[in-house]
Amino acid sequence: MENAPPEEISSITIKSIHDLISYTDSVGAVYGPVVYRGQSVRGNLLPSIARANPHENTTAKERALIEQMQRVGVTRIPAHVTRTIDLLVLAQHFGMKTRLLDWTTNPLAALWFACAANPKGKRRGDRYVYLLDANDRFVPETPDFDPFDIDATKLIEPRLSNDRIVAQHGCFTVHRYSMRSQCFVPLERQSLAVKQLSEFVIPSRYVDSILASLDRVGINQSTLFPDLEGLCRYLTWRHESRNFL
Repeated sequence: MENAPPEEISSITIKSIHDLISYTDSVGAVYGPVVYRGQSVRGNLLPSIARANPHENTTAKERALIEQMQRVGVTRIPAHVTRTIDLLVLAQHFGMKTRLLDWTTNPLAALWFACAANPKGKRRGDRYVYLLDANDRFVPETPDFDPFDIDATKLIEPRLSNDRIVAQHGCFTVHRYSMRSQCFVPLERQSLAVKQLSEFVIPSRYVDSILASLDRVGINQSTLFPDLEGLCRYLTWRHESRNFL
């Protein structure tokens, strides 16, 4: 059975960075390598290409977009980026909607992304960090696999490096369109993945104090986005939060 009820995911309330670190330290001896994702909404662990309409099979569209990117952007794509999965990572990095979902191996980076998210037109609500146990079932059989022809969700650590991916300890899950379910199935509803997920809930009243704590240990917009734009956004945040020295 491909779908699984979301209530099977264990949920833990986080009020500080200490809470998250304590939990991740305690599971380190139990789990294998784990990855984390922070977001402003609960669940709906879907890649950007599938969020507007999970029932649309976007495979042909994505292949065409990648082919067009290679043709039109030939002078802008590094010569060593030839594998389809690396092209998808590059496209994702520069704003194209793909079947990749961003994760990080750094739980504090995920916590920052959860707390710093600012959904347009919505009141501030609780935030969420998800932990995925990256066991062998998520590892592709070959590094040259076709991301448009997989039998289950896969996890990759990208070969393509750039400053942001390095700073954010970035990795990705690669999702598929399920012909059986006729949709992209959210990760938290996949029977093979749901038991590998844990959910951390950050109540809205703790968001500001957690962001301040993260800044004190060097996790902020400037360090996660190590360019001039990241620095300027970080300085703006510090000014608006009256957190200047």
